Amino acid sequence: MQPTSVRIGMMDSTRPGLVVTLAARHLGRWERLRRAFGRMVIVSTIALLVSNFMLLVVPAPHLHLCSLPLAIILGPLVAFLAWRQRVLLGATDIACARCGKPVAVPKDQPGWPVRMNCLHCGIMVELTHAAVSRD
Repeated sequence: MQPTSVRIGMMDSTRPGLVVTLAARHLGRWERLRRAFGRMVIVSTIALLVSNFMLLVVPAPHLHLCSLPLAIILGPLVAFLAWRQRVLLGATDIACARCGKPVAVPKDQPGWPVRMNCLHCGIMVELTHAAVSRD
């Protein structure tokens, strides 16, 4: 975990957010690739098993013809979405951008942007990477 500057704001707000430093684990290229490949294998295997089980339980060929391509496409799609995750945030509490009450960030929350609801005021709190200029 390394300290990372994060901007706390409200979703779809033009107001500048508060910049804080949170612990985050930045994923390297090979770790991202390993996570994406693992998720692709898991999702594709489960989807293919369900697709073939459906053929045995409900012998309707059109269900199998629709579910098999879906199972083949779903694995790489999940892998691409997992590969896009470049950082995992550590568990912490942040202040809500509207009411100031604490909002819990779960452990290993993928970013950017990270969105969660404030339990007190109901606003969608958004965490984005704050580019810090080094002057």
